[in-house]
Amino acid sequence: MEGTSIVDVFDDLVRVQIVLWEAVDRRVRSDLGLPLGRIEALRATVRVPSCRVQDVATALHVTVGAASKLTDRLVAGGLVVREPHPDDRRSSVLVPTPDGRRTHERGEAVVADELRRHLGGDDVAFLTTGLAGLRARLAPS
Repeated sequence: MEGTSIVDVFDDLVRVQIVLWEAVDRRVRSDLGLPLGRIEALRATVRVPSCRVQDVATALHVTVGAASKLTDRLVAGGLVVREPHPDDRRSSVLVPTPDGRRTHERGEAVVADELRRHLGGDDVAFLTTGLAGLRARLAPS
């Protein structure tokens, strides 16, 4: 792209992320009564075996403090329970409750539906390869 600077590309990436986040967040709040951040944290507890708060932080690229607050809200909402870690008495494992699993499934469907509204099939195919490669290069070693 002639005349496009790397800073312009950065601006576009950030703005697209913000617009998509806001659209999906509005939809999730409307359909599920929860903010997208909690749905994302719940997704981590479902996907990561023996999930700890640190795993939520890693999955979402947030601080442990932010992940801890998100986890507290999931627990207070009855979506996750803390159970003693089987190998580490000082730690707990985050286990989705049956309601948490149902909310996760509904959340996945709502998020996917809203993203389909904003990203067409060609966009997804094009973005998948480029963003996956970029994310892998940017991942901390």
